[in-house]
Parts: sequence; C-alpha cells; structure tokens
Amino acid sequence: MNVVMKNPRTGELKAVKVGFSWILFLFSSVFGLPLFLRKLYMLGGFMAGWRVLAILVSLLPIDPAMRDALTMTIFVGDIGLMIWLGLKGNELTAKNLLDHGWIFAKPESLEAQYAMSRWKIELPAAQAPQPAASL
Repeated sequence: MNVVMKNPRTGELKAVKVGFSWILFLFSSVFGLPLFLRKLYMLGGFMAGWRVLAILVSLLPIDPAMRDALTMTIFVGDIGLMIWLGLKGNELTAKNLLDHGWIFAKPESLEAQYAMSRWKIELPAAQAPQPAASL
C-alpha cells in the first residue's frame, strides 16, 4: 500500500510505501546510498561511516582472532541495522517529508488514515480531514 505525499510549494507528488522497505533492507549497507536518495542524511552518513569502519577493520594489522571477532560483531550489527531500516525506513521517509513541509495529498483517504495510525502521526488542525457535517 502506498500513500501519496505532496509538496504544497511545487505540487510535486511522492508515493511512500506503508510497510517493509526492501530497498533499504537490501541496499542501505552500500554506503547508505538509498538513505541519501531519500534525504535521510544523518542515517546515510551513519551507514557510510559504518561501512568505512567495516573496511578498516578488515585492513587492520591485528591478531586474526581479534579481527574475526570484530568482523562478526560488525556483521551482526549490519543485519540488525538492515532489519531496522527495512521496518522503519518508510516511516522515517514520510516523517522527514512532513518535517520539510510536505503534506498528505489526500489526508481523508483510507491509505493516509492507515499510514498515520501506523506511523503515529497526528496532523495539525489545518491539514486534518474535516468530519462530514451531520444534518
């Protein structure tokens, strides 16, 4: 399921998936590239630094047993980070867009309502869908 976000200044639309992000799960360990493309710069920088750390550990002139232990620790950390980013990546993307002035294109739609409840987002009164007037 996708929810559409809109930039009110430019009219640009972006679809954000509600659910697991396979792109972030599979490719975020490639120097954080998909995170930078989603404008999640802090997380992208962290993942790039994490990858550089992994490369440096493999090049350090240390005891092989110590290198193996560090490599295994980094590998387990990689798996944990990738699972977390897969689970939370789309939510972080949507919240980042909202923080930068984007709005839900159709806040009254079932998709937007589901996304807001799942991501625990409350819209300001100006953006919130208005209840139908009863007669």
